[in-house]
Amino acid sequence: MTEGMMLYLTLLLAFTPGVLCSSHRHTRQEPVSETLTKLEQEFWEWRMLDAPMFSTSVGESRHNDIVESFAPDTYTQRKVQVADYLSRVSAIDRTALDQTQRLDLDIFKGFLQTFLDGAQWNSYFTVNPVNFLEGDTADPTRMATIMPFSTIGDFENYLQRLLKLPGKIDQEIQLLEIAVSTGRTLNNVSVAGVPDQIDSLVQKTAHVDNNPFYQPAFTTRLDSSQVPLAKRASLRARADKAVYDINEAMLRLKAYLQKSYFPATRTSLGVSGWADGKAIYETCLKFHTTTDMTPQQVHDLGLKEVARIQGNMNAALKRLQFSGTIKEFYDKIRTDARFHVNTSEEVLRIFNDYIFNRIFPKLSTMFKDIPNLPLKVEPMPFDGPGGQYASGTPDGSVPGIFYANVMHPKQKAMISAMSLSLHETVPGHHLQSIYSLTSTIPKYRAFVEDDHYYRMPATFPINTAYLEGWALYSEYLGEELGMYTDDYMLMGRYSDEIFRACRLVVDTGLHYFGWNRDRAIQYMLDNTAESRQGLTVEVDRYLTWPGQATAYKIGEIKIKELRQRATDQLGTHFELADFHSVILQNGGMPLNLLERLVDDWIAKVKAMTHPGSDPLVG
Repeated sequence: MTEGMMLYLTLLLAFTPGVLCSSHRHTRQEPVSETLTKLEQEFWEWRMLDAPMFSTSVGESRHNDIVESFAPDTYTQRKVQVADYLSRVSAIDRTALDQTQRLDLDIFKGFLQTFLDGAQWNSYFTVNPVNFLEGDTADPTRMATIMPFSTIGDFENYLQRLLKLPGKIDQEIQLLEIAVSTGRTLNNVSVAGVPDQIDSLVQKTAHVDNNPFYQPAFTTRLDSSQVPLAKRASLRARADKAVYDINEAMLRLKAYLQKSYFPATRTSLGVSGWADGKAIYETCLKFHTTTDMTPQQVHDLGLKEVARIQGNMNAALKRLQFSGTIKEFYDKIRTDARFHVNTSEEVLRIFNDYIFNRIFPKLSTMFKDIPNLPLKVEPMPFDGPGGQYASGTPDGSVPGIFYANVMHPKQKAMISAMSLSLHETVPGHHLQSIYSLTSTIPKYRAFVEDDHYYRMPATFPINTAYLEGWALYSEYLGEELGMYTDDYMLMGRYSDEIFRACRLVVDTGLHYFGWNRDRAIQYMLDNTAESRQGLTVEVDRYLTWPGQATAYKIGEIKIKELRQRATDQLGTHFELADFHSVILQNGGMPLNLLERLVDDWIAKVKAMTHPGSDPLVG
């Protein structure tokens, strides 16, 4: 038994309800705030063990030699543990806490309760761990990307993970078997591309140096490490064998998908085709939007926003002296060489120029105390959305990374490159991330565990509306920062904004109102600058992650609403940089608690600028 497994079993026993009860009895009466802090820290330690890849990604190295269990009974054990934590946090006397601590308590309780609320639909989601958007088949580079590679212990840890990966893949097959036997599979569009991903991965092993599980870990990383030369050949030989076993497991997964899973895939596109499907979708919406909005309300809001943004577009087209329709404008853009590039390198150059030469120098006009943590732009290793952001670590040893999709450079108009840069990096997700990483909030709030979208809503919340609402709001800030230097760039910004508004219509249409795939793609094609190929991938994403895409607009609208409220109530005492600090330095939370936080801040500013007024008590 490895040292890592011994540690896993020891800590698992320590975090087992019943064993826990003796560990939180105290011989003295400790302050209630201390009880809350200790409980949050204990919860974090358990999460690090339960999700070791997440642990590695946030810079915790204690569990770098293990992989997460995907055994069918793991979720039940996790649910029991969460219920125990909720019971204990619910026993804390809220009246004994100050305003900040009460907010912390409410966030923690909501965090745990959201997991349990979604757990009723666990048997529909966690049994489908494979899709074309995420996981080892879609992004085999992730494991090596987040690992440290310096000492022989680092390489041994990574090797242990490689050795355990075939067992994890076999556990995923067991979960898929449950999905098939219970009739709770995904639609074919969510999984149809996985065999090709596996083929691509396996073919790269014709020479092991090309396999992403092997390189760069056992090539350039090992060459530049502190590992003695005499040890390197042995490590490489063992890694070679591990990669072979991983490929064999991948081929078993491919065979199961083609023989058993594909014939059993859900015939309905949306989740409403499942038993209780509409109730399931309502839970998905609540999970991602953190509101009680109904599918109809979300759909109607989308139609309203589409119409509003079309008004802005028509005004821009008038300034451009373009006499055609919005659709005709974007059709023209798709074939106009001025707005396209030929190579992946050109795409990366444009993003780097926008981010580091244009946006960064202007940030200080709207933000204060910006943490100095690194950011890199790299090509996305698979064909997914236009871009994705991955957080770094608090010490800067792992940078934040903006992964830009460079797969089809000639097909994608670059007029939206600025808004995408603002969204994914600064002042969007990167700024959002580094403020949280350097704040004093509890770690479970500072770090977002967004590795397993397929589990949502039967998992811990990631506060999608806050997370993505801020990023969409950041695209709007680009106007105030002067980033859109002509109406073509502004039309690119409007295209991205209407893209998010269309998602409200399309996501609810697919999962609640019976839309087919062609109708969804055509609706997006009529209203955005995206290509048919890109929109097909997007619509398939909405089908795979129900509700997730609706959160962007809903979160952005709330942040704008709160900013306007603060502006109206504070008048000349309103400082935009201070408002942004309130939003960013407290990490993700449901929108109702974000509203409470801003209201409390408004009251405090009033109390300081208007002596005698009473601050709100949260």
